[in-house]
Order: sequence, then structure tokens, then C-alpha cells
Amino acid sequence: MRFVGREAELAALEAALDAARARAPQAVLVVGEAGIGKSRLVSEFTGRLDALVAQGGADPGAMAYAPFVPVLRRLVRQYGTELVPDGGRRGLARLLPELGEIDEDADLGQARLFEEALLLIERSAERRPLVIVLEDLHWADQATRHLLAFLLRNLMRPGVLVIATSREPLRLPASELLRVPPLGRDEVAAMLGRARQDVERIMTRAEGNPLFVEALADAGTTTPASLRELLLAGAERLGGASLDVLRVAAVAGHRIPHETLRAVAGLDDLALDEALRPIVKARLLLVDGDGYAFRHALIREAVYDDLLPGERIRLHARCAEAQPDLAADHWYAAGDRPRAFHAAWQARRWDRVLELWDDSLRPGMDHARVLELAARDAMHAGDAERAEELASRALDEVADDPPRAAHLLELRVGIRDLLGEEGLDDLRLAVRLAPRAARLIGALANTLHWNGQDAEARAHAEEALALGDTRSLVTLAAITGLQGDLDSAAALYAEARAKASDDDTVLVAYASEADVLEAAGEHARAEAVARRGVAQARRVGMARSRGAHIAANLAETLASLGRWKEAREVVGAALALDPPPIHRAWLLLVLGTVAVCDGSLDEAAEVARQARPLMRGRSRGYDSCLEPDLLDGRLALAQGDLERAGRLADHVLTAHDLTLSCRYAWPLLVVAARTGRVRRSPAGIHTSGRLQQAHRATFEAECGGSWASAVAAWRALCQPYALGQALVRAAEQDRAGARELLREAASIAAALGSEPLRREVEAAAASGRVALTADFGLSARELEVLGLVSEGLSNRQIAERLFISARTSGVHVSNIMAKLGVASRVEAAALARRTGLI
Repeated sequence: MRFVGREAELAALEAALDAARARAPQAVLVVGEAGIGKSRLVSEFTGRLDALVAQGGADPGAMAYAPFVPVLRRLVRQYGTELVPDGGRRGLARLLPELGEIDEDADLGQARLFEEALLLIERSAERRPLVIVLEDLHWADQATRHLLAFLLRNLMRPGVLVIATSREPLRLPASELLRVPPLGRDEVAAMLGRARQDVERIMTRAEGNPLFVEALADAGTTTPASLRELLLAGAERLGGASLDVLRVAAVAGHRIPHETLRAVAGLDDLALDEALRPIVKARLLLVDGDGYAFRHALIREAVYDDLLPGERIRLHARCAEAQPDLAADHWYAAGDRPRAFHAAWQARRWDRVLELWDDSLRPGMDHARVLELAARDAMHAGDAERAEELASRALDEVADDPPRAAHLLELRVGIRDLLGEEGLDDLRLAVRLAPRAARLIGALANTLHWNGQDAEARAHAEEALALGDTRSLVTLAAITGLQGDLDSAAALYAEARAKASDDDTVLVAYASEADVLEAAGEHARAEAVARRGVAQARRVGMARSRGAHIAANLAETLASLGRWKEAREVVGAALALDPPPIHRAWLLLVLGTVAVCDGSLDEAAEVARQARPLMRGRSRGYDSCLEPDLLDGRLALAQGDLERAGRLADHVLTAHDLTLSCRYAWPLLVVAARTGRVRRSPAGIHTSGRLQQAHRATFEAECGGSWASAVAAWRALCQPYALGQALVRAAEQDRAGARELLREAASIAAALGSEPLRREVEAAAASGRVALTADFGLSARELEVLGLVSEGLSNRQIAERLFISARTSGVHVSNIMAKLGVASRVEAAALARRTGLI
């Protein structure tokens, strides 16, 4: 059949490609019902291009990332493996066995796969414009969708166009939706080249669906009884050998390599070619690189459903021998559970192994070990809830084996950490079960430190270090730094990085050091450390995981320094990587803090709403669990909702022990003081470093102390927003120096672009009758007249009040407006109030 119509859709794809070449990567999701012509549209478009086209497609029940395998393989074959670090053996080798043995690191596999796929695509596009086609994404597994979302968020370089097809709209970031409508009567007529009466008949039945139009046309004058018959109309006219090959293809999958088809069909090359030619001519199968693909999945489904039960079993068994990577699925479909189990075991498809588990199949096999492996797979695929369930089941099965139970408890702690849940109880139990396990003792020390129990944390960290756990150096460094000895802490962090046996420990050291420096108010040093950590995370393929953690540290420091635009950029780039929940929460909290400071209060409220569910527990101790409360408190104050801020302060004071927090106790007490909930600080609040001292000075000023002391503390830290707020409050205490204090605060507000701070300054100036701007040269009489203008009096009323003529009053008003540079009495009054002239 001829390709007709679709001019608007082709133009949209061409425009997307032009934009991809000229500006930035583009993505188009082509949506339409089965048979509407999505694949044909994309095929026609790509057939016209002077670009490299790499294609893949999803299939029901296929392995994870299956649509990306042919795409990535095409790029590797075109340009070689030198485009990615280590030739792809740390990530891409998981999908492309031809790259060699995997450089195994179970904890980082997905992150490295994502990063290497991104690098391969971007560097390929540097050589030639690249069009990636992903067919039938409505069947895509969750892992494929995560990888696609990651790529769409992070592709930055021009020259890449991603085209995906689906039967229904999908939520894909940064993508354009292109719906493919049914064909009109004229288009169907042009497609068929038939008389009008035939077109009307076919159009009525097909409703403009090109696949149905073709099926009806091929079926002749007979009206099919069902869609399956329509789809099989072309297949029924095939010869015996061709029909056998088509049936083999239906069992083998949506796309079938030529070698697989030959092996399963059992034909020599000439016989296979002769059998395939009528199938391809009928467009039941299309040539697709070094294999074949069904023109539409519905055709494959119809052919498959038409198989006899015994025929289906035999073909699945033969496909299992020819497709080792899919053997488990084929044996399962053939009803051979023992072979399906064995194949799933060989392919390390642990969820399928569990589904098929039967003690009679594999006597003596370790079921708990399979549960553990399936849990790890689920965790790396981003399904932390499923991973937690599997790990808990494994724990139940090894309850009488203390070392194994301790090992699984550690795994569950890591899984629950991603869910924002605390693992302290699990770690204590794990250490009791394996009292000489250095790694477990070190993990317990770290968690105790997060929860403010530093004395016990230090003891465990020193014990773990003596047993060989060098990662405990990071915990010791954090405790030392937060107690005020930053130089010793820096030495311990450096030692931890030097002795680290893995990339993750190096990055943990960077994250912790940046956090400790920020807590101490050493913003410049914190920024430098965080930037080194972010760069290292990118180099080792961990930008999405640990790199996002360090990015949150960097953004927090930039926010403190008043570099809000930079902070937003860092947060945006990190969030685009789709980091784990707890890291995403930290990034959102920094974003929310910036939004409160610059006056984007609706944004701040939405960010707070998103962040709270991601921090369900206290996985990072008291400092982390208090962060959402602090953001909510600051937001309530910015919105002028003192009642809500007060309720939140009550919650914090009753539900939390602020003595356990090294970072957020004093800031939360400031919120409580602003609402009148406290007038003196609880005993034992941590105060180490210049930042905490500045927060304490602010709290004491809120309780009636000196705002000048708070101003001095914030000025020494170079934190402009906090300094501006303190200057405004200091002006209320120091009437004589109010003008200079408020002018400085106004200058800070303007430089930051902070609307809340600007309003605070103007309100204080108006209340204290302080002129913020330069002297406008108004005389005493003119200031007197301006005050009456601001009260809304007319020229005659002003004249009566001042015992002058109405003409003289009018002259004064005209002179005032000229000196102020305003065009109306209303503007003059507003400026007078805003600048403190009256």
C-alpha cells in the first residue's frame, strides 16, 4: 500500500529534527491506536534523513532495557567503544555482552549504565546527527522507562532526536506529543487506488485505521468476523513454508534476528529466503537491520493465537534452544517448569526463579540467597518497596543463622535508607549477631552519629577502624569537625579518601566534609570541597546517586552565600538525574529555602509538599528529619501565618530533642521565638562554629537581646540574606543609626532580588520615618505638604490646613512631584511611604 497523507505529522517531525540540530536535543512521542500507522509514519520520516538512525522496540515480557539494546549496539558498532569510559565494561556490558566481562559493582551498576548510555549517545551525536527510534513503548518495562526519562532529562548537546511510539500517552519529560489521527476518505482512496464504492465500504469498517484498511483490502469482498481474522487475512494466502516461518517468528518475538529465525525454522539459507520473500512482500514482516520485525504487534498476536497448543509448545521449545537470553520465558510458555527454572537460574533472572520455585526442582538450593539477589536487583532497578519485601522474607528464612541474618539486615538498612527510613534498630541487631564485623560496626557508628549520639558513635567508629573498616574515618572526621576542630577533621577526611577501597567511600568523605564545613559557616571551603566531590562523582559514573547527595551540599552553600541562581541551577541539574528519594528530598529542601528567600512562596509550598513524603522516617538522623519542619516554619513566617508557624514550633519542641541536632536546633528556635513560643533556649543546644553562633545570636536578639550582635555575626559569615534581615531588626533598636542600617539592607535586597527582604526594609523605613533614598531636596514646608498629600487632601484642603492660598499649595505640590520624579499625587504618596520621607 502507498503511504498517503500525514503531511502535518511529517512536518512536525522535521521541525523537531531541525530544532535538535540547531538548538538542543528533542523528543517526540508519537501516539495512536493499534494499526493507525505510527511505525509507518516514523519509517517514512527516517527513510528521508541524512542522519544515523538507531532503532529498538519494546515487547511484552521482554528483558529489562530490551528496546535500548539494538540502539546502543548500533552506536557501538558504528563508532566503537572508545566513546565511553573503560570501553563500557562498567555499565553497557550489562546489555551488550560483546563488550566483554562486566566490571562488576552491584551497588553502582544501574547508575553507570545510565551514565555510559548518555555519554555514548551524546558523543555519537557529535559525529553525525542521531535519530533514536523506540517502538511500542506501551509495552516497555519500568527499567526502560527510567532509562528513557533519565536520557530525556540529561541530554544537553544538540544533534539528538528521540522518537518514541505508543498506543497511549506516556509521561515523558521534555517531550512533544504527536497524535496520529485516522485517515480521511480521500486518503484511504489514494492509499487503495480503488473505486469509490470499495473505498466507502472499507472506510466504514476500518474507520480510517490504515492497518484495518489494508487487512480489509487484502481480504477481498469477504467481511471478516473479527479483528483477528482481519489481521490474519494476508497470512492465510501464504504457502506452507512461509506460514511455518511466520509462525516461528510469532513465537520468537516482535523482532527476530535472521540467525535465530534460521535456527528455529530448520531451513537452509536458500529455503529460508524463499519462505521469507512472500512474507516480506505482504508486509507481515519488515526487514529490520540484520533481522525482521512484525509490521505491527497485533499481527504477531493474531498469528500466535492461531497456533495449535501442541504447535505452540514445540515452537517455544525450539526457540528456547536458539534464544538463550529468553529461554526461561520460552520454557515457561511451553509448560516445562523445570527447564524454565534452570534457564532463569542461568540468566540470573531471580524474580522468575522465585515465581517457579519448587523444592522438587532444585533440592538443596538456597531460597534465601535467591530472595537476597532478587532484592538487590529490585533495589538497583529503583523498586525499593519490592526490595524491602524480598529482603525481609530472606531474613525470616535465615533467623537461625546469625552471620547471614546480620548480612541481610545490613542490606535492608541500605534499602530502607533509600525510602527515608531509619535503620538504627536493624544495625544494633546486626552487630549483636556479628560482633566482629567491622563494616557493620562502622555502619552502626555512622547511624548513631546521624542521630546525635556522638559519644557512642565515636566508640564504635574507633572499634570498627581497629578491625579494618577505613570508612569509619569519615564518621570520626564528622564528629571531630562538628565539635569544632576543623583542621583535625580535614586531616581525617583526607586520610579516608586516601585509604578508600572504593569510589563510594571517597564520595561519602566529600559529602560529609562539605556538610561539616557548611555547618561551621566555612562556606568558601564547603563550596570547594563539594565541587571536587561532584566532579569526582561524574568521573566514576555516580552522578545520579552519590553525586546528587553532594550536589545538595553544594547548592546549600551557594544559597547561604546568596548565589541563588547558581544554587537553582545545581539543584535543577541534580534533580534531572532522577536521584534516590532521600537525595531528591535534600535537593528539594534547598530549592524550597531559596524560594522562600526570593519570594517565590507558591513554589516553596509545592516543594515542601513534595519533599515531606520522601523523608518518611529519620534515615539521616535528627538533622535531616528537622529540615522539612524548618522549611515549613520559614514559609509560614514569610506568608505572615504566625498561627501556623507557632503550631509547627510547638510540634518541634514537644516531638523532638533539639539537643541531638547539630545543624537545625538554633534556626528552629529562631522560628519559635518569632512566634513567641519560647523566650529562652533549652539547655544543651549544640553551638559549634560561626554559623551556629550566628543563629544563636539571632535567637537571643529575638528574645530581647542585641540585634547589633546578630548583625556582626552574619556580617562575618558573608551570608547576605540573613545579614539583611538582622539589619532591619537592628534598625528598629537603633533609631539613630536606622537610616544607614536600612539603606544597607535595601542594597542587599536589590542585589539578591529578594522581594520579602525588600518589603521588610520598606515597612521598617515607613514605620520609623526613615528616608532610604538620596535626599530629594525637599524643603521643610514641602515635606509638610507631602505628608498632607499622602493623607489624600486636595490642594484647597492643604491650603486651609496650612493657612496658605490654594495657588501656593498647588505650586508646592507641583514642585514636590518634580523633585520626586513622579507623575501623580498617588505615586508621590506611595514613594514617600516606601522611602520613609513621611
